[in-house]
Amino acid sequence: MFNRQFFGFLLLAAAFGLLIPGITEPVLHVTTTLDKAQLANIGKEALLGSPEIPSFIKSMANELFNNITVEGTVVIQDTAKSILDTSATLWNEGNRTVAALILFFSVMVPALKAGLLILSYGFKTTPFGQLAGKVSGGLSKWSMADVFVMAMIISFLAIKASAGSSALVETTIFFEDGFYYFLGYCLLSIAGSQLMMKTKGSVVTAA
Repeated sequence: MFNRQFFGFLLLAAAFGLLIPGITEPVLHVTTTLDKAQLANIGKEALLGSPEIPSFIKSMANELFNNITVEGTVVIQDTAKSILDTSATLWNEGNRTVAALILFFSVMVPALKAGLLILSYGFKTTPFGQLAGKVSGGLSKWSMADVFVMAMIISFLAIKASAGSSALVETTIFFEDGFYYFLGYCLLSIAGSQLMMKTKGSVVTAA
């Protein structure tokens, strides 16, 4: 007979294995580049359009600009941070409440639930194991890992929509490995928790 709870336990074990790289590896990579030619044109227009600069200097500057070829781009931002890195940055910048909430919902709650699930499965025939299962089920109300994934997707789409909208500045964004690890954690933990539903109606939840 297929042991649904045992298979669910294996899925949960795999899910929490993905959680570690999910919070330590970079999740989003944002790169912003500046077009040198466009920057030179802006500088030229600002210089030639200034009424405070004498006309002979403008003439010399115009001749100089016309004989200079500017090409290429320069990187002004190249950021790839993990969930833990983001929390640390927010903490150091004074946004300690936000940093603490991220750590609580993406690290502390999953880690606590992992321990309770292991105890509930290992001691499932004892009152202690049943209590651990109930407490783990109660913690599911505080689980926002899936919401956190949706927030990252929305951020990705928002930045993607605005990328390349300026001739001067171009922004590119893509998901790093950490996002896929964290997404895998969410999916496997949901599937594992469903399989670990006990036949008497009590549920051990995880995600």
